[in-house]
Amino acid sequence: MAKVDAPLLSVSARGKLADALVYFPWKGRNVVRRWLKPTQPKSVLQGYVRAAVYAIGKWVKKVASGSTIYSAATANAPAGQIWNAYLCQGLLTQLVSGGDFKTASFTNLIDEYSSLGTDVLTAFKTNATNLGLVDFAFNYGYTDNIEAGCQLYFGAKAVYAQSIITTAPYNTDPASWAATDVDKFKTDCE
Repeated sequence: MAKVDAPLLSVSARGKLADALVYFPWKGRNVVRRWLKPTQPKSVLQGYVRAAVYAIGKWVKKVASGSTIYSAATANAPAGQIWNAYLCQGLLTQLVSGGDFKTASFTNLIDEYSSLGTDVLTAFKTNATNLGLVDFAFNYGYTDNIEAGCQLYFGAKAVYAQSIITTAPYNTDPASWAATDVDKFKTDCE
């Protein structure tokens, strides 16, 4: 991406020039790049990837600034990486096998959530609703409903995977948590 001063002899420029260049502001600078035709593949695999990213992203939006989870993530994120991307990376690395995203890994994680004990499953659902998470589904790829509780579970898996907090319950896999651990996780997100 080229950085430009006074693009098109103006103070700033935005938009597409023919089908060749795009001018836009980025991080306080005016930049120009080659125009690329947008594509939105709606393959099955792309639907799974988008469902995973969307689910973890919905949870990340509910993590309050100044919360225990936020503070730990910002303290542990590598230089040059923002805290929310660092947490998302924790979940996505669990879904990658041999360098590729695998749909089976995603469905296995959903099945793992669904097989939690009744009281723990209820705790994830209740706390997710209290945080304001809502169910969603895509119309391609993974088309089943992804419950709000599952999104909160994904967040717990991300925190565990990144080892940002080394005390209980975060030092154990959320698949083995008790309902009180889920309650603590919700509180630590606020």
